[in-house]
Amino acid sequence: MKITLLNGETLEKTELLEKMKDDSYYYGHLGKHALSSSALKSLLQSPKAYKKSLNERKTIQEFRDGRLVHLSILEPYKLKDLIVLEGTKARKEFKEATEQHGEDMVYTQSEMDNAYWTADAIKSNHSTSYLLEDCSYELPGVDMIDGLAFRAKADAISKDGSTIIDIKTTSNLGDEGDAFYWSARNFKYAMQAALYLRVFKASNFIFIVVDKSTRDVGIFECSDEFINTGNLQIDTAIGVYKKYFQQSNSDDLIKNYVIRRVL
Repeated sequence: MKITLLNGETLEKTELLEKMKDDSYYYGHLGKHALSSSALKSLLQSPKAYKKSLNERKTIQEFRDGRLVHLSILEPYKLKDLIVLEGTKARKEFKEATEQHGEDMVYTQSEMDNAYWTADAIKSNHSTSYLLEDCSYELPGVDMIDGLAFRAKADAISKDGSTIIDIKTTSNLGDEGDAFYWSARNFKYAMQAALYLRVFKASNFIFIVVDKSTRDVGIFECSDEFINTGNLQIDTAIGVYKKYFQQSNSDDLIKNYVIRRVL
């Protein structure tokens, strides 16, 4: 099967999957030339938001914390490659190390300690550790959907390939998971779940969620209604991409994009 990227580049799917094992290629080259769940979220916000996202990289604390937790659970062998410094990120030594090695490679000891205890909440819990047992981790996937290239990276996939598991961290899981229940809708996690099911040809999607403050863990299975909502959002976002980014006058269309509402 051949995959045609958004820039017109065509590669065999097997060749592309091999390249996608390299994070710099996955998040760099494919970040610009293949759509993803995060790209779809930006498209639903506006064509301008998506265009802006192509040239910026988010470095907020949530992403740093999430990355460390994921590494601690799924790829602990990579932790030894990180540079861990005492003190805060405001220290001169931290800034110099970041400039030299990159922000994804330099962390404070406090960040590492918090990630360790957060990850341990999942690893030491019988229910969540059982779900992750015998899974394949950090698997890249790519597919053509409605004529467009989509990339995805699954945290974990069951041995038989039927179930995808995604790990989320939150600062507020809520009573009986209520806070995450609504966050999943506000942050359009349904669209991520629906997209991953399409790309990996799986049938079930489960979120494992850990509260960074209480270390409580939650297991959230996705209903058919939830996935259907995600599929509708995918179709809407694809429509926005085709309307504003596949036209000869794309720049003019985006410049003149306007949101109209009645209050």
